[in-house]
Amino acid sequence: MSPMLAITAPEAFSRPGWWFETKWDGYRAIISLGRRFAIYSRRGHNLMAWYPELAQAEGDLPGDIVLDAELVAWSAGRPHFSDLQRRSAGQYLLMVFDCLYSEGRWLMHEPLARRLEELHRRVATRGVVAVSDGIHEKGAALFAAVREMELEGVMAKRLDSLYLPGRRSPAWQKFLALKTEWCWVTGLAQADDGQWYWHVATHADSGWQAMGKVRAPGGWNPPPSAGSRIQWVHPFLAQVAYRERTREGHLRHARVRQWKSSDIGAENPAPGEGPLPRSPDSPE
Repeated sequence: MSPMLAITAPEAFSRPGWWFETKWDGYRAIISLGRRFAIYSRRGHNLMAWYPELAQAEGDLPGDIVLDAELVAWSAGRPHFSDLQRRSAGQYLLMVFDCLYSEGRWLMHEPLARRLEELHRRVATRGVVAVSDGIHEKGAALFAAVREMELEGVMAKRLDSLYLPGRRSPAWQKFLALKTEWCWVTGLAQADDGQWYWHVATHADSGWQAMGKVRAPGGWNPPPSAGSRIQWVHPFLAQVAYRERTREGHLRHARVRQWKSSDIGAENPAPGEGPLPRSPDSPE
């Protein structure tokens, strides 16, 4: 089945009747252990084909159960999404946070509070399985702690919420601990669907360090001379919000918050060709 999804909250909140838990940075996983054992991705792919190490979870779980979880790559006490993408982690964990079926009965039409009771009754942290715990009401405090630890964010769920497969519901909301950084926009490119992207980078004595590309913001108009190929421009500053940097220095889930430019359409040599500015930490 497709897992239930959350909307993004405009800001963290604390609220009676809500359950708050850490948002783990990984791949969504639906675990089914009945006549056979399977772990499916959000889009229905067999995760054990990509991560054969997960097969040992069968011995760490009770039978006749379906669970909602997040697969994370674990290293030095924290998740690392880039290791998950490269399939190079020393350890993988299934962070289990919901029980959808147990001992012959579907629980999706029962409130989250009841599903959590069943989860903690039947599943224990063992081997590659970890039960993700949380707290009642104090979402803002948990978000502050998660942000300080530089984790991805917090999930907020109404305790009376039913499980709605494949649907994005306001009964589940996520607080994202985004980072912000000023960087240089060095190029423009247009995708086949017409969407414009900015290529962003930092600059130091050793030269340009590419940080990937971000979707061009609304309200920005490309210069008339821009085409579908990458067009290098006179570098201009943009503040970008993102979830994390990969080990290669690229930004994940980045978006532009604001930008500064008076000559955005000016042609410029490609990065690495000629004198270039240094990125300031906080430009005036």
